[in-house]
Amino acid sequence: MMISATLSRFERSFDHIGFDRSGREIRVRPDIRALNAPWRQRQSESFDRKPQESRHCASIEVFPRRIILGVGTAVLCYPTQKAIALGFTKELKRKEFRSEEVVTSDAFTFRGAPHDGIQFIDSIQGRGSFLEAGDTAVVHFTCRYRGLAAVSSREARTLGGNRTIAEPLEFKYGRLPAEFNKPLVRKSIIGIGAEVRVDPELGELYVVNTAFHGPAERAGIRPNDTIISIDGIRNLAERPISEIGALLTGESGTDIELVIKRHIGRADELVETFKLIREETYVLPKTRNINIEGGGGLFIGTSGPKPPPVIFIPEALAGMRTGGRRTITVPPDVGYEDIGQGEIPPGASFQLEVELLQVKNAAP
Repeated sequence: MMISATLSRFERSFDHIGFDRSGREIRVRPDIRALNAPWRQRQSESFDRKPQESRHCASIEVFPRRIILGVGTAVLCYPTQKAIALGFTKELKRKEFRSEEVVTSDAFTFRGAPHDGIQFIDSIQGRGSFLEAGDTAVVHFTCRYRGLAAVSSREARTLGGNRTIAEPLEFKYGRLPAEFNKPLVRKSIIGIGAEVRVDPELGELYVVNTAFHGPAERAGIRPNDTIISIDGIRNLAERPISEIGALLTGESGTDIELVIKRHIGRADELVETFKLIREETYVLPKTRNINIEGGGGLFIGTSGPKPPPVIFIPEALAGMRTGGRRTITVPPDVGYEDIGQGEIPPGASFQLEVELLQVKNAAP
């Protein structure tokens, strides 16, 4: 009858069973103290199944735990081939295009003046119908500024629960909208290039916005800054807005001093003094509407994000076919100009991605 030894949970995990030459079963209980001694023989007690037989002591050499762990580590660290996920072909990194893939369009006329061609890359070649003059183009567009999607027709309308509806842009291809055939006209005024307003609740005069590249913007004055004084005159919120306008305007080249208060965080404030020189600046329009000839489409430019003017230039989309995608490098003058849009500031260049979804042929 076999004599069993009581082992702890840890010891059981290292229990080994072997047989000597006579075929008798041998249970080996390793010496825990000897686990850290490599290649050291551990003495173990063996017990015979038959009580009449004398005890037989066997010395069995067991590989140390370090050797086993070392072999496992070597297997894990062995260089293997890269794993391939079956059915997964999406590129995780944006494709970099070679310089020879960049195409320059033909020169064109914009706002009554000749304009050099613009650069673009066809990332996907369409296989459907060609876009011809007189056709109605249905496109999705995304304006990317510094790699981020700033304006996109794919997120044209927001619904409840942060859901969005994509509204493609539909327009008549082949000719510019009427407003882009006329020179850009801006009303000008001599001053600091800033729009101001009185907050009756706080009793403060604050900056609403600044003209692009005007004296105020170049000096670092920002929207929401509070004007404490103009040329030493304080209590501005108590004065008529016409008197404030007279203080800000004047002859071109004259000096003006503003004391500005800026909120930093929730509690901190910064007071700075700015010395500016009055000059002629342009007054930006309050709204910017584009009349696009459409018809029977999902979106014809009366709602949703404002498309940049370049998308209506025939040379920019020349040669596109249904299903194609084109990335256009947009200069500021055919982009959002001195107005800006969303996260795209005034006077900024950006990338325009256009996907031609459908071509509706003109009626014969």
